[in-house]
Amino acid sequence: MIGGLSFSSGVTAGSDRRDPRAALPWLGGFNLLPYRQRNERLARRRCMRDWAVAACIGVSGVLLVAGWQSFATARLDARREAAGQALARLAAPLEEHAKLSRAEEERRKAAARAASLATPLVHLRDLLDALSFEPGGSVVLRQLRQRELETEVLATSSSHIASAEWLKRLGSIHGVQGAEMRDLHRPTGQGGASIEQAIGGPVEFDARLRWGDPPPKATRALKAAQTGGAR
Repeated sequence: MIGGLSFSSGVTAGSDRRDPRAALPWLGGFNLLPYRQRNERLARRRCMRDWAVAACIGVSGVLLVAGWQSFATARLDARREAAGQALARLAAPLEEHAKLSRAEEERRKAAARAASLATPLVHLRDLLDALSFEPGGSVVLRQLRQRELETEVLATSSSHIASAEWLKRLGSIHGVQGAEMRDLHRPTGQGGASIEQAIGGPVEFDARLRWGDPPPKATRALKAAQTGGAR
């Protein structure tokens, strides 16, 4: 006996041989911290619930984005189809408009080219109109050479004064920018007399007319009206 407690060695030894765990002291059949297991179960349930909610939100977002993309794609396809149908209906009018535009552009180019080519003819016509009103006898035109913006004339006049006046009248034609006499001499066979000696007799001269822009359409009619009484 120890301190009022007695132990039976035989029973203890026998029980040790039968069950080794019987040597451990028995602490009782209750848990000292019962709330820990409950908290762990609650934490696991809460974590699983959060995961499920997050998964549901993610799947919902993906489905929403996919649905919106499908809707936008369908709407764009519908607009593209409508635009294609509208363009198909306008294909013939657009082709006709393009053809007319090309024809109009070619017509403008042809008109500009024709006007450019006709400019020397317009100048020549105005010069011939002016020469048709010249009184005969004082100046005789021998040769005329027409270029794009220049006319060269070779004529014979009764005197130096008559040739100067004739050239001055040609310089007043509409469109002429300048008239100059480049050469003045006595006709062949008059000897080597100077210009001063040829003033009182017939002379030959070479002149040049410089043209500017072509005259308007009304120039010829206006000139005929102004010079109609001079013929």
